[in-house]
Amino acid sequence: MSERKRSAVWLYFDAQNESTASCIVCNRAVKYSGNTTNLYKHMKNHAAENAELQKRREEERHPLFPGPDRPSTQRQKSLAEAFQSSSREYPADSPRAEEITRGLAGMIVKDLQPLSIVQDKGFQDFVKTLDPKYRIPSRKSLSEGKLPALYKDCSSKVRRALNEGDNVVLTTDMWTSRTTEGYLTVTSHIVNEHWQMQAFVLETCAFPGQHTADNICSQLTRIVEEWGIKGKIVAVVTDNGANMVAAVRKAGWAHYPCFAHTLNLVVKDSLKAVPNLVEIQKKTSAIVSFFHHSTTATSKLKEVQKQQKFPEQKLLQSVETRWNSLFYMWERLSEQKDAVTTVLCLLGKSSLCLTQEEWSEISLSLNALRTFEEVTREISAEKHISISKVIPLVSLLQRTLSGSEQEGSKLAAELLAQSHRRFRTIETFYGLAVSTYLDIRFKNMGFRDSSNVEPIKARLVTEMQSMSQTSAPPSTATSSATRSATSSATSSATSSAPAPATSTSAAKGGIWAEFDSEVCSSQHHRRASTDALIEMRRYTEERPITRDQDPLLWWKNNASTFPSLSKLAKRHLGVVATSVPAERLFSKAGQLLSNRRCALKPKNVNMILFLNKNL
Repeated sequence: MSERKRSAVWLYFDAQNESTASCIVCNRAVKYSGNTTNLYKHMKNHAAENAELQKRREEERHPLFPGPDRPSTQRQKSLAEAFQSSSREYPADSPRAEEITRGLAGMIVKDLQPLSIVQDKGFQDFVKTLDPKYRIPSRKSLSEGKLPALYKDCSSKVRRALNEGDNVVLTTDMWTSRTTEGYLTVTSHIVNEHWQMQAFVLETCAFPGQHTADNICSQLTRIVEEWGIKGKIVAVVTDNGANMVAAVRKAGWAHYPCFAHTLNLVVKDSLKAVPNLVEIQKKTSAIVSFFHHSTTATSKLKEVQKQQKFPEQKLLQSVETRWNSLFYMWERLSEQKDAVTTVLCLLGKSSLCLTQEEWSEISLSLNALRTFEEVTREISAEKHISISKVIPLVSLLQRTLSGSEQEGSKLAAELLAQSHRRFRTIETFYGLAVSTYLDIRFKNMGFRDSSNVEPIKARLVTEMQSMSQTSAPPSTATSSATRSATSSATSSATSSAPAPATSTSAAKGGIWAEFDSEVCSSQHHRRASTDALIEMRRYTEERPITRDQDPLLWWKNNASTFPSLSKLAKRHLGVVATSVPAERLFSKAGQLLSNRRCALKPKNVNMILFLNKNL
């Protein structure tokens, strides 16, 4: 039988006895009756293995090593054993298969790959090359099995993090998919027990109805109730849409307008108010469109860039909804001014060329807009404190615009007027003002009008006193803290005066019970008021730290010195300045809901975007 087993088909079978063999692919018993005909017939049931078998059979008929160079029987046996070992697939529930499947699901959600990638022939071949034993799960298996399991595991971790925090900030916004389906996205932000900022996506839900304040409020309330954070909401940050603002207020939460969105309105309104800039915007957009739609112009631009030693960069087109795209378009055109003008003249498109006055206007406008672009980038960060920077940045912004206005920039003058109009009450907005004051980098130095600081300090003292009263023990019992606070004040009197005789009724309280209770209560209230004032005076005397240091780390290290004020700092500094975290998901959702994935169900959209951010 050992001679017969030299046939390639025996790589796929184990002989059970003289007449029966077991298929190592499907474990089925096959009778072979002294020859391999039945074995070969059975292999036709396994297409991939049969193709490999036929290839080996052909090699047997036309060996690469004829005669003495042919591998030995022992060598053939070793090859057969190695092939048998490698041809067995991992069971689906084996640790190795689970590890690879988890990695596959992670790749899909991180890179927003379509679930149908598992059906792509090239991807299948690639995975087989990496590990032939791994069987790729089906699309259905991923969407109904692995991804929900990942979502469940990840959501439990997010829930634990939210449960550990006392204050939660939400950002939310609405968007429309390519298939014109409405969605609402909600993100959450906390400062955890280690004084680090954390951000999570809570939900992206389909929003088929009208975008009214009542409907939005209903969805927001449902989401926070499902996550168990309804009593922890400190603030909700949205754009300035009337429906969003009304929805947040209907829910009973504090509303913070998105600072980036307000900046966007300032710039867009200012650009519209300068007529010649509107014309320049149209002309520059036409130039970029010409180059984008002409292969000849694009090739010629590259050629001229090489000749004049300019960076080989493509021109950028502006987008109406994003003012900074106009900034980037003008900036790129200014960098490539000579190359662009040369190509337009060479191709007979001199009518598109800008005049020297128009180029000068663009240069002045870029100087005015550059500060806005820098502020927008800085304020949109998620991992660092942003809310406390709003007031100082507005002050610096207006100071810079005043300088640009003196240089003769019409846009700078309009930007300054618009910013004064939209930010005139910013230092009296308590949520923004208190966060600036509690940021040890700024304190009162962040304010243009120092008279706005004292009301903030007074309100903070009131909040600290309220916190102490809320956490105080009942007035009928004297706590150890109260006893220790009063012991020093009465030690001299009690040490020199003899203890009065105490009757049985007095020992139980008796006639002095009500008096003692009033004394304890007054001592506690007096101490809570005094402690709050002492904390505030201490913090006022603290020196600011440099701007590149982390204020949260400072509060972490000084929490024991400011036990009440540190709690308020964690509450107020955890607010984010913009709704950009929710808006960032729009571009990711646009990638997700592409032509290959336009049929994704809303629950899968939510699951994939949730994992993309939180996994």
